[in-house]
Amino acid sequence: MTKHIVWDWNGTLLDDFEITAQYGIDYFAKAGLSGVTFEDVRQHHTRPFADYIKSLMGRAATESELASFYSDFSKVYEPAMYDLPLAPDAFHALETISGAGKSQSILSMAPHEELVSLVRHNGIYEHFTRVDGARDLKKHFKINALKAHFDELGVEPASVCVIGDSIDDFDAANGLGASAVLVSTGMYSHDRLVTTGAPVATSLTGAVAEALK
Repeated sequence: MTKHIVWDWNGTLLDDFEITAQYGIDYFAKAGLSGVTFEDVRQHHTRPFADYIKSLMGRAATESELASFYSDFSKVYEPAMYDLPLAPDAFHALETISGAGKSQSILSMAPHEELVSLVRHNGIYEHFTRVDGARDLKKHFKINALKAHFDELGVEPASVCVIGDSIDDFDAANGLGASAVLVSTGMYSHDRLVTTGAPVATSLTGAVAEALK
């Protein structure tokens, strides 16, 4: 039985798909690959980002290209991040979980201080028993971060459901013995998420209904 929900942030609670996907489209155009669409992004996006770039460009990115991809993204994202909306049904989803007597937390690979600031800014911080972002940005493996998150919470993985928008979220949960529900609101297409075998919802409300079954 699910006792605790761990939320992903980007593309899940926070609706930042368009700015993130458009950044990639603009980056690829500058690198000589024009005509990339949002659907292309959802079909090719993966982590680490070097693999995402290679998947779309058909070749490995150089060190300078990869450094530019990261640094230029910050220049685009950071000035806009406090204006980005939550998912349309985020408040309803969070209140549904609280109303069901379950606890909830956030685990994200976004920078920790940035994450905490954004969660507070959006007025939802009090819903969570813990909010964890990445404290070492050179570490990209969510399964390790999720293990540390579980340890800090003192929860058994079998009692936890992770709600996220990526195959990474499923892999991390599954690798630790937790369940997962995925939402097709972020960087991965619905069809790609379905291949994990996890339930896939088109909204947070639908994801919560699956998680609480």
